[in-house]
Amino acid sequence: MNSTEQNKDTPLILVVDDDKFTRIQLRKAMEQAGYQVAEAGDGEEGLSAYTRLRPDIVLLDAMMPVMDGFTCCHLLNTLPKDNSAARGENTPVLMITALDDQESVDQAFEAGAIDYITKPIHWAVLRQRVRRLLQASRAAAELQQQTERTRLSEERLRLALEAAQMGSWDWDIENGKVVYSSNTEASLGLAPGSFEATYEGFLESVHPEDRNLVTQAVQRALEQGADYDIEFRVIWTDGSLHWVATKGQVYYNQTGSVPVRMTGIDMDITERKHSEQKIREQAALLDIATDAIIVQNLENQILFWSKGAERLYGWNKEEAVGKNTYQLLYKQTPSQLQEYSEILFAYGEWYGELHQVTKSGQVIIVESRWTLVRDDQEKPKAVLIVNTDITEKKQLERQFLRGQRLESLGTLASGIAHDLNNVLAPVLMSVQLLQLKLQDEQSKHLLSILETNTKRGADLVKQVLSFAKGIEGERTTIQVGHLILELKKIVQETFPKSIQLCTDIQTRELWTISGDATQLHQVLMNLCVNARDAMPNGGVLKICAENIIVDENYARMIAGAKVGSHIVVTVSDTGVGMSSDILDRIFEPFFTTKELGKGTGLGLSTVLGIVKSHGGFINVYSEVGKGTEFKVYLPAVQAKQVQQVEKDESKLPNGQGELILVVDDEASIAEVTKTSLETYAYRVLTASDGIEAVLVYAQHKEEISVVLLDMMMPSMDGPTTIRTLQKINPQVKVIAVSGLASKERVTEVANLGIKNFLSKPYTTQQLLQSLNEVISR
Repeated sequence: MNSTEQNKDTPLILVVDDDKFTRIQLRKAMEQAGYQVAEAGDGEEGLSAYTRLRPDIVLLDAMMPVMDGFTCCHLLNTLPKDNSAARGENTPVLMITALDDQESVDQAFEAGAIDYITKPIHWAVLRQRVRRLLQASRAAAELQQQTERTRLSEERLRLALEAAQMGSWDWDIENGKVVYSSNTEASLGLAPGSFEATYEGFLESVHPEDRNLVTQAVQRALEQGADYDIEFRVIWTDGSLHWVATKGQVYYNQTGSVPVRMTGIDMDITERKHSEQKIREQAALLDIATDAIIVQNLENQILFWSKGAERLYGWNKEEAVGKNTYQLLYKQTPSQLQEYSEILFAYGEWYGELHQVTKSGQVIIVESRWTLVRDDQEKPKAVLIVNTDITEKKQLERQFLRGQRLESLGTLASGIAHDLNNVLAPVLMSVQLLQLKLQDEQSKHLLSILETNTKRGADLVKQVLSFAKGIEGERTTIQVGHLILELKKIVQETFPKSIQLCTDIQTRELWTISGDATQLHQVLMNLCVNARDAMPNGGVLKICAENIIVDENYARMIAGAKVGSHIVVTVSDTGVGMSSDILDRIFEPFFTTKELGKGTGLGLSTVLGIVKSHGGFINVYSEVGKGTEFKVYLPAVQAKQVQQVEKDESKLPNGQGELILVVDDEASIAEVTKTSLETYAYRVLTASDGIEAVLVYAQHKEEISVVLLDMMMPSMDGPTTIRTLQKINPQVKVIAVSGLASKERVTEVANLGIKNFLSKPYTTQQLLQSLNEVISR
């Protein structure tokens, strides 16, 4: 307990509160108002300090450990009275409570409190209450001394009451006469000297709805000797409504059995009531607001918690008030909060976005606005925080950005596909030319590897375009078993030896499907790679395929399933598994659980897109710590096993000396194409762009049989070149060539009357067959 050496001329205030920070705030507020302050940390210390110091007023917290404020207040009123003339018999107690229900208020008054104020404390109201209570206390002491001692004391009491804006009254119960001071008449709205001087006349001035409350309080005081202390409304003669607080004491006859007199004081508290009503109205408006409104002190302790905050975060007012904001709203306190606080104290406000957490553990994003609140001396005393939930807004923004990224990916893929295919085309044709010249086994083997991987690179470029632009690949009848066997070799050669591969495929018994082999190969490869990454310490990877007929009941259990015959390919692992919240998002574009730089989040979204484009569907089952199983269902065509027919490369169609104009801005492609055609008995002219092509064709139009024309070139593109050539010769034969085989490109060429389209990179066989078809036609 802190105490101060008492100055008899300065009122001494005893603060009893178990919260150290609140005591500090109360001490500071009272000392700034010019009072001396002593402190006690609980009810027992408060009783001891009261006995020793005899303060002028006690500020008493209602809710404390060891001894609560109501008990302490009751005991204070049972202590021996102070006989000091300066202080009077009773020290007023102002109860400070976070509870504002009627039961708590009644309990405070029954315990002997003179007045009460609710938390969070309105400091201006507190100073006003303390000042008036001190004035009233001293005035009451003067009144008592006047009644019991001398006539001179009566004048002193009158002056004190007038200074405190209080009035006195004296009710002679035996003859029913009531004497009012001029201030009391004023508080009831009566003209000086107009009071009827009866108890009934007093009741006439009380609001009709409060009369029963007043008469019950008077009756209780007369019959039980209880304190008469009540607040009620009065209606002035001008019709205005006012509030009056009154406190009285009953005196009995010599036997102490019959009440003969009752005296007391009145005070107009209309201003206080209006202030409290305004505060309640403002609080109600804050509670209506959808935003979370929070007030915290400079130590980040929550002082106010609105209904909007309850709705947003899940904590009710009782759970939040008094807690540390950082500990309540953050899993880990962000380091930037200190920087934001410095900005707040420097400029008086801060605005920005914060990631916070609700009571249920959900992470949310709020738009936060901080405002520094200052006291009457312009010193910082609290922080007003208004938080708006923008989680859904940010999610929509992320989805929009993902869409833009996908669109950008499509644009990027379209732009680079031509260049990539231009790189691969001469490699592929050169390999095929070398295969004719190099006949030793080692060369054949190396060239075969080079050809296979070049074709695979071309297929991957097409696959990027397929994902980005929705271009469909070539569909053929496929035996899934063959794809899995090819995949098995890759897995065995490239995956860690700690991963055991198991396959269960009865190829001869499996139905066939119609699809793009490259796309389906990518589906299975993506699933296997994900399974590998889910087993960093090794495990079992199992791939199996079987026939299944999906009936209506089965279809209803799986989203997107269709009734009919299917091949189901199962890829399962014994890895870490996935939680349900992750499982719900695995097919979202750009969603990945892998570290930065180790995953794009496009793998499974691509898998889903390919499977759907084949008319199929996917079912996933996963359990944390036990592994994951992907089941890919593809519609079967009920065909027998596909017979693999080896193509005879030696029977490619030769030319008969026809002149071919090869137009391509890539010199390497034009050169390799020229060499390939000349190898098969064609004559070749080349042009590097559309303008040169028109000039060359105009000079040799009678000899040129076919124009092999790239569709994407600088200066003059393919379509423009075709239209110009058709003006020179409406019967010109053109084979359109492009690395971007989009539907729009094919449609554009078809509208120009061109029926032959060759995709880069093309094989020698594809090139010769296309030329043969056009020339023959």
